[in-house]
Amino acid sequence: MPAEAALDVLLQEATRRRLAKFDELRGKVTQTGEFWDVVVITAADKKQELAYQQQLSEKLKRKELPLGVHYHVFVDPPGPKIGNGGSTLHVLQCLEEMYGDKWTSLTIILIHSGGYSQRLPNASALGKIFTALPFDKAENSDISACIIQSILDSRCVIAPASVIEYSRLGPEVSVGTNSIISGCCISANADVPPNSFVSSLSIRVNGKVMYVSMVLGVEDNLKKNVKLLSDVHSLQFFGFSLLQCLDLWDLRVSDQLFSGDKTSLGLWTARIFPVCSTLSDSVRVSLKMLKAVQNKSAFKLNGWKLLSIEEMLFYKDVEDMLKFRQQIYEEITLQRDLIC
Repeated sequence: MPAEAALDVLLQEATRRRLAKFDELRGKVTQTGEFWDVVVITAADKKQELAYQQQLSEKLKRKELPLGVHYHVFVDPPGPKIGNGGSTLHVLQCLEEMYGDKWTSLTIILIHSGGYSQRLPNASALGKIFTALPFDKAENSDISACIIQSILDSRCVIAPASVIEYSRLGPEVSVGTNSIISGCCISANADVPPNSFVSSLSIRVNGKVMYVSMVLGVEDNLKKNVKLLSDVHSLQFFGFSLLQCLDLWDLRVSDQLFSGDKTSLGLWTARIFPVCSTLSDSVRVSLKMLKAVQNKSAFKLNGWKLLSIEEMLFYKDVEDMLKFRQQIYEEITLQRDLIC
């Protein structure tokens, strides 16, 4: 066996041992040396802090985490992003204020989670570190499809190498290979093409809860931006020129098309995702705009309220998203109890 393959096997075995050990500690009061004394998680803002706190509370209530451990969530200071180094110094200051000199004798793990992921904005908004571990495989395939705390109709077709997390998929829904579905409700008769990223968020605008789903290609570069409107053609959406997509959606290139800094124009700030009154409608409409691009057919978006990913995260309603997750969890638990 080549050295690289042997190392990979050793790493997998070590990971399995650690996960098995962690599983033994779930719901039990840990003894000295068995686990960390303090677990610290950083958050980007108050909304993310609330999401982390609520999920920690639920997991402790369900005995999914070791007990007898001090769990803390510290919010990064306001202003420009300070990076992991600055965040670490801020955490150390908070620990010293909380524990005094005693904190130097504690075993502490610090998990930096105060950013918004490019790949999984939804999971990041609610806490990617709280994502459950995958448990099942795609039929007739050696490559796993990862289903995480989701409810799937028996008539769903999920291709290998795809991830479904915290979602509800109805009958006649198919998900292509190498795709990610996060926080979605897809009621029926929908085709998600391969290499897609679909993520739904609850948002609150003017006191009203609404829903918006982003649909992107897994290879889309959310960090790429241009400074001039004349350069928007160089941006790519699902492998197509964004300018071509805007034409199909009947949207005009202008300053109003982008949120935030008008000299940093990209997919992150492009107002192209429709706001809907229901979770399932938001996915349905966003998939239609993607299908229009792939088929080179028109699908007008100029009559919709549109948000950018940047705005989606700003207006996110953490409590409503957690409520959706809790409903799924309770339904899964009920089904499991009935089977047992």
